[in-house]
Amino acid sequence: MQILQVLPHLSKGGAERVVIELSNELVAVGHNVTLLLAYPVNPILNQQYLDERVKVDFVLTEPGKRILQYLKLPFWVAKNWRVLRSYEVIHCHLTYGLVFGFLTSFARRFNQPNQVRLIATCHMVGVGVSRSNRFLNRRFSYFFDVFALMAQDKYWREFRYSKKRKNIHIVPNGISAEKKVPKSKADQDKLTRTSGNEIKAYAIGTISRLQAERKPWLFLEIFSRVQELMNGDDVRFILGGEGAERDALTKQSQRLGLVETLSMPGLVQDPKEVLEKLDLYIGLNVEGITGIAGLEAVFAGVPVVSIQLAQNYGNGANDWIWSDEDPLAVARKIVDYLKSPNQLAIIAGEQYKLATENFSVELMRDNYLDLYKIDRNI
Repeated sequence: MQILQVLPHLSKGGAERVVIELSNELVAVGHNVTLLLAYPVNPILNQQYLDERVKVDFVLTEPGKRILQYLKLPFWVAKNWRVLRSYEVIHCHLTYGLVFGFLTSFARRFNQPNQVRLIATCHMVGVGVSRSNRFLNRRFSYFFDVFALMAQDKYWREFRYSKKRKNIHIVPNGISAEKKVPKSKADQDKLTRTSGNEIKAYAIGTISRLQAERKPWLFLEIFSRVQELMNGDDVRFILGGEGAERDALTKQSQRLGLVETLSMPGLVQDPKEVLEKLDLYIGLNVEGITGIAGLEAVFAGVPVVSIQLAQNYGNGANDWIWSDEDPLAVARKIVDYLKSPNQLAIIAGEQYKLATENFSVELMRDNYLDLYKIDRNI
Protein backbone atom coordinates (compact mmCIF):
# COMPACT_ATOMS: atom_id res chain seq x y z
CA MET A 1 0.00 0.00 0.00
CA GLN A 2 1.24 3.50 -0.88
CA ILE A 3 0.74 5.73 2.19
CA LEU A 4 1.40 9.45 2.68
CA GLN A 5 1.60 10.85 6.23
CA VAL A 6 1.19 14.65 6.43
CA LEU A 7 2.16 16.84 9.41
CA PRO A 8 3.91 20.16 9.96
CA HIS A 9 7.31 19.02 11.21
CA LEU A 10 9.15 16.50 13.38
CA SER A 11 9.84 18.52 16.51
CA LYS A 12 9.53 16.92 19.95
CA GLY A 13 5.93 16.05 20.73
CA GLY A 14 3.47 13.23 21.25
CA ALA A 15 1.82 13.48 17.82
CA GLU A 16 5.19 13.47 16.09
CA ARG A 17 6.25 10.42 18.10
CA VAL A 18 3.07 8.58 17.11
CA VAL A 19 3.59 9.33 13.40
CA ILE A 20 7.16 8.06 13.55
CA GLU A 21 6.15 4.89 15.38
CA LEU A 22 3.28 4.26 12.96
CA SER A 23 5.41 4.93 9.87
CA ASN A 24 8.18 2.63 11.06
CA GLU A 25 5.69 -0.16 11.73
CA LEU A 26 3.99 0.26 8.36
CA VAL A 27 7.23 -0.10 6.40
CA ALA A 28 8.23 -3.02 8.62
CA VAL A 29 5.23 -4.99 7.34
CA GLY A 30 5.81 -4.14 3.70
CA HIS A 31 3.99 -0.86 2.99
CA ASN A 32 5.57 2.14 1.27
CA VAL A 33 5.41 5.26 3.43
CA THR A 34 6.29 8.88 2.69
CA LEU A 35 6.23 11.70 5.23
CA LEU A 36 5.26 15.09 3.82
CA LEU A 37 6.30 17.89 6.18
CA ALA A 38 5.75 21.61 5.94
CA TYR A 39 9.42 22.30 6.60
CA PRO A 40 12.53 20.64 8.05
CA VAL A 41 13.74 20.94 11.64
CA ASN A 42 16.87 19.62 13.34
CA PRO A 43 16.86 15.83 12.65
CA ILE A 44 18.15 15.12 16.14
CA LEU A 45 14.76 16.12 17.58
CA ASN A 46 12.85 13.22 16.04
CA GLN A 47 13.69 12.49 12.40
CA GLN A 48 16.70 10.42 13.42
CA TYR A 49 14.29 7.79 14.79
CA LEU A 50 12.62 7.22 11.42
CA ASP A 51 13.23 3.94 9.64
CA GLU A 52 15.52 4.65 6.67
CA ARG A 53 12.90 3.10 4.38
CA VAL A 54 10.48 5.96 5.14
CA LYS A 55 10.85 8.70 2.54
CA VAL A 56 10.69 12.33 3.71
CA ASP A 57 9.59 15.28 1.55
CA PHE A 58 9.05 18.95 2.38
CA VAL A 59 6.65 21.58 1.08
CA LEU A 60 8.99 24.41 2.11
CA THR A 61 12.73 24.54 2.63
CA GLU A 62 12.43 26.66 5.79
CA PRO A 63 9.65 27.65 8.26
CA GLY A 64 8.97 31.29 7.34
CA LYS A 65 5.76 32.92 8.57
CA ARG A 66 3.03 30.49 9.57
CA ILE A 67 0.36 32.18 7.46
CA LEU A 68 2.53 31.69 4.37
CA GLN A 69 2.77 27.96 5.11
CA TYR A 70 -1.02 27.71 4.78
CA LEU A 71 -1.36 30.12 1.85
CA LYS A 72 1.04 28.01 -0.17
CA LEU A 73 -0.89 24.78 0.38
CA PRO A 74 -3.70 25.20 -2.25
CA PHE A 75 -1.14 25.88 -4.97
CA TRP A 76 1.09 23.01 -3.82
CA VAL A 77 -1.82 20.54 -3.80
CA ALA A 78 -2.96 21.63 -7.27
CA LYS A 79 0.56 21.45 -8.69
CA ASN A 80 1.28 18.05 -7.18
CA TRP A 81 -2.11 16.38 -7.61
CA ARG A 82 -0.80 13.74 -10.01
CA VAL A 83 1.67 12.64 -7.35
CA LEU A 84 -0.89 12.81 -4.56
CA ARG A 85 -3.43 10.68 -6.40
CA SER A 86 -0.82 7.93 -6.74
CA TYR A 87 -1.19 7.26 -3.00
CA GLU A 88 -3.84 4.87 -1.78
CA VAL A 89 -4.00 6.57 1.61
CA ILE A 90 -3.28 10.15 2.71
CA HIS A 91 -3.17 10.32 6.50
CA CYS A 92 -3.22 13.84 7.98
CA HIS A 93 -2.09 15.01 11.41
CA LEU A 94 -2.40 18.23 13.44
CA THR A 95 -3.82 21.49 12.07
CA TYR A 96 -1.48 21.65 9.08
CA GLY A 97 -2.46 18.14 8.04
CA LEU A 98 -6.13 18.94 8.63
CA VAL A 99 -6.01 21.86 6.20
CA PHE A 100 -4.00 19.78 3.72
CA GLY A 101 -6.63 17.03 3.83
CA PHE A 102 -9.46 19.54 3.45
CA LEU A 103 -7.88 20.89 0.26
CA THR A 104 -7.15 17.39 -1.01
CA SER A 105 -10.80 16.40 -0.51
CA PHE A 106 -11.80 19.09 -3.03
CA ALA A 107 -9.06 18.09 -5.46
CA ARG A 108 -10.23 14.49 -5.54
CA ARG A 109 -13.87 15.50 -6.10
CA PHE A 110 -12.92 17.31 -9.28
CA ASN A 111 -10.56 14.58 -10.48
CA GLN A 112 -12.70 11.44 -10.38
CA PRO A 113 -12.29 8.59 -10.60
CA ASN A 114 -9.51 7.95 -8.08
CA GLN A 115 -9.01 5.71 -5.08
CA VAL A 116 -7.28 8.08 -2.66
CA ARG A 117 -8.58 7.55 0.88
CA LEU A 118 -8.37 10.47 3.28
CA ILE A 119 -7.68 9.82 6.96
CA ALA A 120 -7.17 12.36 9.75
CA THR A 121 -6.09 11.87 13.35
CA CYS A 122 -7.07 14.41 15.99
CA HIS A 123 -4.26 14.33 18.54
CA MET A 124 -5.72 17.14 20.64
CA VAL A 125 -8.52 15.97 22.92
CA GLY A 126 -9.39 17.22 26.39
CA VAL A 127 -8.74 20.33 28.46
CA GLY A 128 -6.33 22.84 26.96
CA VAL A 129 -7.63 22.62 23.39
CA SER A 130 -8.89 26.00 22.23
CA ARG A 131 -12.47 26.49 21.08
CA SER A 132 -11.25 27.50 17.63
CA ASN A 133 -9.21 24.31 17.33
CA ARG A 134 -12.14 22.16 18.46
CA PHE A 135 -14.42 23.92 15.98
CA LEU A 136 -11.92 23.48 13.14
CA ASN A 137 -11.48 19.77 13.82
CA ARG A 138 -15.23 19.24 14.13
CA ARG A 139 -16.09 21.02 10.88
CA PHE A 140 -13.25 19.54 8.86
CA SER A 141 -14.01 16.03 10.10
CA TYR A 142 -16.80 15.86 7.50
CA PHE A 143 -14.28 15.95 4.64
CA PHE A 144 -12.41 12.78 5.64
CA ASP A 145 -13.30 9.14 5.02
CA VAL A 146 -12.08 8.42 8.53
CA PHE A 147 -11.57 10.87 11.36
CA ALA A 148 -9.67 9.17 14.20
CA LEU A 149 -9.51 10.33 17.81
CA MET A 150 -6.66 9.16 20.03
CA ALA A 151 -9.07 9.56 22.97
CA GLN A 152 -12.68 10.55 23.49
CA ASP A 153 -14.05 13.13 25.91
CA LYS A 154 -17.57 14.44 26.53
CA TYR A 155 -17.29 16.99 23.72
CA TRP A 156 -16.45 14.43 21.05
CA ARG A 157 -18.77 11.76 22.44
CA GLU A 158 -21.78 14.07 22.21
CA PHE A 159 -20.81 15.26 18.73
CA ARG A 160 -20.17 11.75 17.49
CA TYR A 161 -23.50 10.32 18.61
CA SER A 162 -25.78 13.35 18.23
CA LYS A 163 -24.68 13.79 14.61
CA LYS A 164 -24.50 10.03 13.98
CA ARG A 165 -20.99 10.38 12.60
CA LYS A 166 -20.00 6.94 11.35
CA ASN A 167 -16.63 8.14 10.04
CA ILE A 168 -15.36 9.00 13.54
CA HIS A 169 -13.35 6.20 15.19
CA ILE A 170 -11.25 5.85 18.34
CA VAL A 171 -7.65 4.68 17.86
CA PRO A 172 -5.63 4.81 21.11
CA ASN A 173 -1.98 5.74 20.78
CA GLY A 174 0.58 2.99 20.82
CA ILE A 175 4.37 3.00 21.10
CA SER A 176 7.11 0.43 20.87
CA ALA A 177 8.34 -1.04 24.13
CA GLU A 178 11.68 -2.41 25.12
CA LYS A 179 11.65 -5.97 26.33
CA LYS A 180 12.03 -4.84 29.92
CA VAL A 181 10.59 -6.29 33.10
CA PRO A 182 9.02 -3.71 35.45
CA LYS A 183 10.86 -2.95 38.67
CA SER A 184 10.60 -5.63 41.32
CA LYS A 185 10.28 -4.91 45.03
CA ALA A 186 14.05 -5.32 45.37
CA ASP A 187 14.57 -2.79 42.58
CA GLN A 188 12.20 -0.37 44.29
CA ASP A 189 14.10 -0.77 47.55
CA LYS A 190 17.32 0.11 45.71
CA LEU A 191 15.69 3.26 44.42
CA THR A 192 14.72 4.46 47.87
CA ARG A 193 17.70 3.30 49.93
CA THR A 194 21.46 3.29 49.54
CA SER A 195 23.95 1.24 51.54
CA GLY A 196 23.48 0.98 55.29
CA ASN A 197 20.79 3.17 56.76
CA GLU A 198 21.40 6.14 54.51
CA ILE A 199 18.14 7.22 52.91
CA LYS A 200 18.04 8.22 49.27
CA ALA A 201 15.50 10.77 48.10
CA TYR A 202 12.28 9.61 46.53
CA ALA A 203 12.11 10.83 42.94
CA ILE A 204 8.87 11.97 41.31
CA GLY A 205 8.64 13.60 37.93
CA THR A 206 7.13 14.17 34.55
CA ILE A 207 8.03 15.23 31.01
CA SER A 208 5.77 17.76 29.33
CA ARG A 209 5.65 20.66 26.91
CA LEU A 210 5.70 23.76 29.09
CA GLN A 211 2.83 25.42 27.24
CA ALA A 212 -0.28 26.97 28.77
CA GLU A 213 -2.64 24.47 27.13
CA ARG A 214 -0.84 21.64 28.97
CA LYS A 215 -1.37 23.34 32.35
CA PRO A 216 2.16 22.48 33.61
CA TRP A 217 1.60 24.51 36.80
CA LEU A 218 -0.54 21.60 38.03
CA PHE A 219 2.62 19.51 38.32
CA LEU A 220 4.18 22.12 40.59
CA GLU A 221 1.05 22.21 42.75
CA ILE A 222 1.29 18.44 43.14
CA PHE A 223 5.00 18.59 43.91
CA SER A 224 4.34 21.19 46.60
CA ARG A 225 1.57 19.13 48.17
CA VAL A 226 3.70 15.97 48.15
CA GLN A 227 6.52 17.86 49.84
CA GLU A 228 4.14 18.93 52.61
CA LEU A 229 2.60 15.47 53.04
CA MET A 230 5.91 13.61 53.20
CA ASN A 231 6.55 14.99 56.70
CA GLY A 232 10.23 15.68 56.23
CA ASP A 233 11.10 12.62 54.15
CA ASP A 234 13.56 13.51 51.43
CA VAL A 235 11.83 13.88 48.07
CA ARG A 236 13.03 15.29 44.75
CA PHE A 237 11.05 16.43 41.75
CA ILE A 238 11.82 16.60 38.03
CA LEU A 239 9.85 18.64 35.50
CA GLY A 240 11.38 17.92 32.11
CA GLY A 241 10.48 19.83 28.97
CA GLU A 242 10.70 23.26 27.41
CA GLY A 243 8.20 25.94 26.43
CA ALA A 244 6.86 29.44 26.83
CA GLU A 245 5.75 28.87 30.46
CA ARG A 246 9.22 28.06 31.74
CA ASP A 247 9.93 31.46 33.33
CA ALA A 248 6.50 31.60 34.96
CA LEU A 249 6.98 28.08 36.31
CA THR A 250 10.38 28.98 37.73
CA LYS A 251 8.80 31.87 39.63
CA GLN A 252 5.96 29.66 40.80
CA SER A 253 8.41 27.06 42.09
CA GLN A 254 10.05 29.76 44.18
CA ARG A 255 6.71 30.80 45.68
CA LEU A 256 5.91 27.17 46.49
CA GLY A 257 9.25 26.55 48.19
CA LEU A 258 10.49 24.05 45.61
CA VAL A 259 13.81 25.73 44.80
CA GLU A 260 15.93 23.16 46.66
CA THR A 261 13.97 20.08 45.52
CA LEU A 262 12.96 20.79 41.91
CA SER A 263 15.01 20.14 38.79
CA MET A 264 13.91 21.56 35.41
CA PRO A 265 16.44 20.13 32.91
CA GLY A 266 14.78 21.63 29.81
CA LEU A 267 14.20 19.77 26.55
CA VAL A 268 14.52 16.03 27.10
CA GLN A 269 16.08 14.33 24.08
CA ASP A 270 15.98 10.84 25.55
CA PRO A 271 13.14 10.18 28.05
CA LYS A 272 15.07 7.23 29.48
CA GLU A 273 17.53 9.64 31.07
CA VAL A 274 14.70 11.02 33.21
CA LEU A 275 12.59 7.88 33.65
CA GLU A 276 15.43 5.77 35.03
CA LYS A 277 15.75 8.24 37.92
CA LEU A 278 12.10 8.10 38.97
CA ASP A 279 10.21 6.14 41.59
CA LEU A 280 6.90 7.40 40.17
CA TYR A 281 5.74 9.32 37.10
CA ILE A 282 2.88 11.85 36.88
CA GLY A 283 1.02 11.74 33.57
CA LEU A 284 -1.94 13.47 31.95
CA ASN A 285 -5.12 11.51 31.27
CA VAL A 286 -8.19 12.21 29.15
CA GLU A 287 -10.70 9.90 30.80
CA GLY A 288 -9.09 6.44 30.61
CA ILE A 289 -6.43 7.35 28.05
CA THR A 290 -2.95 8.56 28.97
CA GLY A 291 -0.52 10.52 26.83
CA ILE A 292 2.57 9.28 25.00
CA ALA A 293 4.90 10.34 27.81
CA GLY A 294 2.83 8.35 30.29
CA LEU A 295 3.00 5.28 28.04
CA GLU A 296 6.77 5.69 27.80
CA ALA A 297 6.98 5.67 31.59
CA VAL A 298 4.83 2.54 31.87
CA PHE A 299 6.90 0.72 29.25
CA ALA A 300 10.03 1.76 31.15
CA GLY A 301 8.68 0.01 34.24
CA VAL A 302 7.87 3.18 36.17
CA PRO A 303 4.47 3.29 37.93
CA VAL A 304 2.20 6.13 36.82
CA VAL A 305 -0.57 8.21 38.36
CA SER A 306 -2.20 11.01 36.37
CA ILE A 307 -3.88 14.36 36.46
CA GLN A 308 -7.35 13.95 34.96
CA LEU A 309 -8.02 16.56 32.27
CA ALA A 310 -11.63 15.58 31.54
CA GLN A 311 -14.02 17.49 33.78
CA ASN A 312 -16.42 15.60 36.03
CA TYR A 313 -14.94 12.24 35.07
CA GLY A 314 -15.82 9.81 37.83
CA ASN A 315 -14.01 6.64 36.86
CA GLY A 316 -10.39 7.67 37.42
CA ALA A 317 -9.93 5.51 40.50
CA ASN A 318 -10.94 2.41 38.52
CA ASP A 319 -8.96 3.03 35.33
CA TRP A 320 -5.74 1.20 34.57
CA ILE A 321 -3.89 4.40 35.49
CA TRP A 322 -5.31 6.08 38.58
CA SER A 323 -6.25 9.73 38.01
CA ASP A 324 -8.04 12.69 39.59
CA GLU A 325 -8.75 16.33 38.70
CA ASP A 326 -7.69 17.57 42.15
CA PRO A 327 -3.92 18.10 42.60
CA LEU A 328 -4.25 17.43 46.34
CA ALA A 329 -5.92 14.07 45.69
CA VAL A 330 -3.13 13.17 43.26
CA ALA A 331 -0.50 14.18 45.84
CA ARG A 332 -2.14 12.03 48.52
CA LYS A 333 -2.20 9.02 46.20
CA ILE A 334 1.48 9.53 45.36
CA VAL A 335 2.44 9.64 49.04
CA ASP A 336 0.45 6.46 49.73
CA TYR A 337 2.31 4.70 46.94
CA LEU A 338 5.75 5.98 47.90
CA LYS A 339 5.37 4.63 51.41
CA SER A 340 4.84 1.12 50.03
CA PRO A 341 7.62 0.02 47.62
CA ASN A 342 5.92 -3.36 47.27
CA GLN A 343 2.72 -1.65 46.13
CA LEU A 344 4.68 0.44 43.65
CA ALA A 345 6.21 -2.69 42.16
CA ILE A 346 2.79 -4.35 41.84
CA ILE A 347 1.31 -1.28 40.15
CA ALA A 348 4.25 -1.04 37.74
CA GLY A 349 3.85 -4.69 36.77
CA GLU A 350 0.08 -4.46 36.27
CA GLN A 351 0.35 -1.28 34.19
CA TYR A 352 3.11 -2.77 32.05
CA LYS A 353 1.02 -5.85 31.31
CA LEU A 354 -2.07 -3.81 30.39
CA ALA A 355 -0.03 -1.45 28.21
CA THR A 356 1.56 -4.26 26.21
CA GLU A 357 -1.89 -5.77 25.64
CA ASN A 358 -3.75 -2.58 24.75
CA PHE A 359 -1.33 0.19 23.75
CA SER A 360 1.37 -1.48 21.69
CA VAL A 361 2.52 0.06 18.43
CA GLU A 362 1.57 -3.16 16.65
CA LEU A 363 -2.04 -2.84 17.80
CA MET A 364 -2.17 0.82 16.77
CA ARG A 365 -0.74 -0.09 13.35
CA ASP A 366 -3.32 -2.83 12.80
CA ASN A 367 -6.16 -0.52 13.89
CA TYR A 368 -5.10 2.07 11.33
CA LEU A 369 -4.65 -0.52 8.60
CA ASP A 370 -8.26 -1.60 9.17
CA LEU A 371 -9.38 2.03 8.82
CA TYR A 372 -7.26 2.56 5.71
CA LYS A 373 -9.35 -0.10 3.98
CA ILE A 374 -12.75 1.43 4.80
CA ASP A 375 -14.56 2.49 1.62
CA ARG A 376 -15.07 6.20 1.12
CA ASN A 377 -18.51 7.25 2.37
CA ILE A 378 -18.70 10.87 3.44
